[in-house]
Amino acid sequence: MITAEIITIGTEIISGQITDTNTPYIAQKLTEKGIQVLFQTSVGDDKELLKSALKIARDRTNLIITTGGLGPTANDITREAVSEFFDIPLVQDKNAFVRIQKYFGGQHRNVPDAQTKQTLIPEGALALHNDNGTAAGFALNCGNTEIVCLPGVPREMQSMLNKYLEIYDSRNKSEGGCKLTRDLHTFGISEPDVDSQMKAYTGIEEPKIMTLVHDGIVTINIRATAKTRESAIKLLDRIEQDIRKELGSAVFGVGDETLEYAVYTLLKKYNKTIAVAESCTGGLVSDKLTNIPGISEFFLEGVVVYSNKAKVDVLGVSGEFIQKYGAVSPQVARAMAEGIKKRSSADIGVGITGIAGPTGATKEKPVGLVYIAVAVDNDVEVKECRFRGSRIDIKTFSANTALNMVRLILL
Repeated sequence: MITAEIITIGTEIISGQITDTNTPYIAQKLTEKGIQVLFQTSVGDDKELLKSALKIARDRTNLIITTGGLGPTANDITREAVSEFFDIPLVQDKNAFVRIQKYFGGQHRNVPDAQTKQTLIPEGALALHNDNGTAAGFALNCGNTEIVCLPGVPREMQSMLNKYLEIYDSRNKSEGGCKLTRDLHTFGISEPDVDSQMKAYTGIEEPKIMTLVHDGIVTINIRATAKTRESAIKLLDRIEQDIRKELGSAVFGVGDETLEYAVYTLLKKYNKTIAVAESCTGGLVSDKLTNIPGISEFFLEGVVVYSNKAKVDVLGVSGEFIQKYGAVSPQVARAMAEGIKKRSSADIGVGITGIAGPTGATKEKPVGLVYIAVAVDNDVEVKECRFRGSRIDIKTFSANTALNMVRLILL
């Protein structure tokens, strides 16, 4: 099995000035290809430190992916560090030079000296040309180690990584094997419960099944190896069928499909409309739904009724109700769902009220207590939830639970 380490390069990353979004993208793409990512490392703009990181990565993995440090400035030290570490001279890639000439205005205009640095790659390396910028990337094979160096700009990096993975696929195919992965997403079932249903696959090398938990979602990663791509796909299909049979409606999506997308497909299938009234989630459910192109046909309205006055004025919730039961109560959640449904004339109304913390709790109503109501036709389903975690965690769990309630009702 191919094992990999991802190295992100840039002082701005390790100092916390910017958030590294490249590593998750690379890790996901490698995992999809059946490449096991073992380590993720960040290093500043220091040539000696980078060479040290390269030595460690070479000794423990087959594939090293670096991102960053390929630009024209003195701080961009990746190509020089790789050249020195593997003792391979840098040479100019002619195609990269032609591309950078065109970028700066054609054959008759001088390319700035600093920019020509971006056309240098280690001798014998495969150039990965940049369709979205000026820095050339490269893939270099040195014995048992392959290193792929990509720019740090996310759009440039993603395009060039996908180019490399196409080459990887071709090579993998020619070697008579194919490794594929597939993610199945579940909600409303714990990771231990998922694991208990996967006993048939526990402890075996192929097919390999792993689970990952995030935001209340349990993702099941399936890895399959076969002689051909078609055989690998058939194996993944069979395992997915087995899992769906065991877990039923807990499975809501595959690959990039989200809970909100699952709700959208069901709203579209049954031609239903929805409206949402949110308090503690602050519009998060509406935000998630409006991330889906085409949702405007089914999502009619979203309101944030954070104060008690807003609940009364906007949704018609009874002030006496709030005084008697409290804003965080099943009664008020129900009234919110019914109020937004009536106000918007939607088929489905959702109401959410709770205590996201860290303040506002009482002995009877602790932080994490959330009531979610879904009104459909003349019925209202109300769920009491007791979430743990930070304020952001509680908001996220609440929004995802509300979406899942709608999904299950539509099913």
